[in-house]
This record gives sequence, structure tokens and C-alpha cells, in this order.
Amino acid sequence: MHPSPQRRLREYALTSGELGAAAAQTVMVALLPVLLAPFAPSAVWIGFAVGGEGIFALLLPFWVGALSDRLPRRVARRFGRRTFFLLFAAPLMAAPVALVPWLRGYWPLAGAAFVSFAALHAYLTPFWTLLIDAVPEERRGRVQGVRGFFRAAGLAYGLVAAGLLFAIWRPLPFLLAGALVLATTAATAYAERSFRAAEEPTHRQRLMDAWKQVAARPGAAALLLAEALWNAAIDGIRPYLFLYTKNVLGASVAETSLGLALLVGGLAVGSVAAGRLADRYGRARMLAIGSGLLAAGMAAGFFARSFPVALAVLAVAGLGAATELALPYPLFAELMGEETGGEHTGIYVVSYSLGRILAPLLVGGAVDLGARAMPRTHGYPFMWLVAALFAAGGWGALQWSRRAVRLAGAPGEGRGRMEASARP
Repeated sequence: MHPSPQRRLREYALTSGELGAAAAQTVMVALLPVLLAPFAPSAVWIGFAVGGEGIFALLLPFWVGALSDRLPRRVARRFGRRTFFLLFAAPLMAAPVALVPWLRGYWPLAGAAFVSFAALHAYLTPFWTLLIDAVPEERRGRVQGVRGFFRAAGLAYGLVAAGLLFAIWRPLPFLLAGALVLATTAATAYAERSFRAAEEPTHRQRLMDAWKQVAARPGAAALLLAEALWNAAIDGIRPYLFLYTKNVLGASVAETSLGLALLVGGLAVGSVAAGRLADRYGRARMLAIGSGLLAAGMAAGFFARSFPVALAVLAVAGLGAATELALPYPLFAELMGEETGGEHTGIYVVSYSLGRILAPLLVGGAVDLGARAMPRTHGYPFMWLVAALFAAGGWGALQWSRRAVRLAGAPGEGRGRMEASARP
């Protein structure tokens, strides 16, 4: 039975919160290093301030997911089991983003970033779980594709519009990002009201059971490793992107933002297309193709020395990144089946963000070491080699996941589609 146009529209509207969260996160990751650079002794210190996000990604998602599963039924009926946490986290995310352009000094800037990142990771788990709670399995690829579209739009804001606004008035991109968080969260909360009556009863299994359930599915566990590596590849280079274009390509922040407009536009369209194709041909198969393109594009970036060549490299990597925006989470939910809930989504978000602890530091270290071999470019081309290694590792972990699903002895929920997409 096909859902009505009104229901489809409400399902897509649920994903609105991704735009504000991605915009705020990307502004902080992309432009905070520019504010930090005068106060940071080296690139590693910049990587620490941005990579500190990963600490909160480890500490918060699982516990917030568990709390959302256990929210008292009376509170859940009034505010929404997942929406309650979105309404709490959104102002905490928006306020430090709006404040950061007025701060001076390394530690005040880093402290504001840490508060914003903590709120972000209290936001993502209930938000993503809501998209599984409300959307049937056969439509999750399409809906997650729209979420990928909004994520790409948030990236576009942080990497393109924010750079242009930054050139006009430094506080402007940060103030607008904070406003986007509040507005898009309100849109998600409004759409959620249509689905609230179908919420599950309060969940009260032991906390360690969720980890055991994931460990009992090697295919799901390997997919979590792949997701951590893919995000390490992407998030590892983001803090240094504007610095790379300045030191290697000789481009300004505004010029870089204009050049990236085509890339993020392709990401938005590509994520919607990837979601539709994955619902038809298999999510694992589309991810395998996409992660191969991501690794190849990142490796080619090491040789780019002109702006047009760098954009071509990013276009290839962007085709792969589009699948990563849309497909890993619905594939994980497919493998976990009916057991997917706030706790399992929290585990997924931990893996999703795990690379953010070390990736910026490793990339920053590679840049510092590479500066000795390439003093003219300050070592920034080496960031692409580290990212390519992460992306290639993600491709390998995905193949491990597909083999584990094929070799599983007993059929389980979500297994059929994964098996089909694992076949040559």
C-alpha cells in the first residue's frame, strides 16, 4: 500500500532538523579554525579544538538514546519520546554558535565549541531514532535520502554561504546558523506530532543488552567500523579545507566558498538519488560503489595544485560521500531489525562520530610533518593521503560486513536485502 502524499510530506518534514544541526556543526568545524589560527601554536591545537567533538560523541549518544527509550509515558505523550530531547538540546547548540564570533583567545573559543558539540550529540541520537520510529522500512532509503539532502544543504551553508557571509561581517554566519537550529527543530517537532500516537511503550531492558545485540550481529558491527572510517575520512579534512585552499591553491575564503557551491549541490542531489536507488538495488551495493569513489577521489587530491583540478577531485569524492550521507544508518537499522531503538541508534552515533576524536589530530599531525617535505604548500596536500587511507579502510570493513551477512547461519530481520546486495 502506497502512503498518501500528506504522509510522505510529513515523513520528509521530519528530517528538517538535519539542516540546522549540520549547518551549525559545519560552521564551527570550517570557520572556527580561522578564528583559532591567531591563538593556536600549531595545526594540532586547531585539530584538538575541533576534534574535541569526538569526546562528546563517545560520552553522550548512547545515554541520551537510553533515556529517550525510558522517558516516562506521560512526558512522551505530551512532548514526544524523541522530540523532548530535541527541544532541550537545540537552544544549547544554537547559543554558543551565535556567541563564538565575539570571543577572543584559544580557550574561550574552544570552550564554546565544546558546549555546542555536546548539545549536537545530545540531539542526533533521538533525532535519527525518530526517523526509524516513524518511517516504514521500505521507505527509509528515500526518507534518509532527503535527510542527506538537508545535511548537504547544511554543509553548503557552512562551506559556501558562511564563507561569503564571513567576508561581509564575521558574526553573520554564526548568528544565522544558530537561528537555523531553532527553526528547523521547530519544523521537525511540528511534523512529529502526526506520528506520536504510534510510539512504542517505555523500553526498560538492561543497558548492556543493546551492546550485546550489536556484537551478536558481525555484519552490523563491521558496518559500524566502516561508518567510523568513512566519517574519519570526511571529518578529518574539513577543519583544514579553507587553510588548504589558501596555502596550496592561493584561494581566499570567499573564492573557496563559491567553488564549493557546485560540490555541495551535487551532494544534495546525489544523496536523494542514492536513497531511491538503494531502496531498489540494495544499500550495501550502493555503499560499496560510493566508498570506492570516495577513496579514489581523496587519493587524487594529493596531486591537485590548481583550483579547477581540486574541484574535479572533490566532485569524484563527493559522489561517494553522497552515498555515505544517506545509506549507512538505514542499512544498520535493517540489520538490527525490530530491535532498533534509542540505545542502538546511540551506538550507531558513537561509531558515526568515533573518527572525529583522532582524525583531525592525525590529519593535523600529517600536515605538520608534511610541511618539512613540502614547505611551499605547508604540508597540506598530505591531508588527502590520510583521508584516502580512512576511506579505503571503510570500503574493506563494508566487504567484511557483507561477507558476515552471507555467512550468518540463521535468517534474521533485515538480512534478505543485505544478502541480495552482497551478491556479485
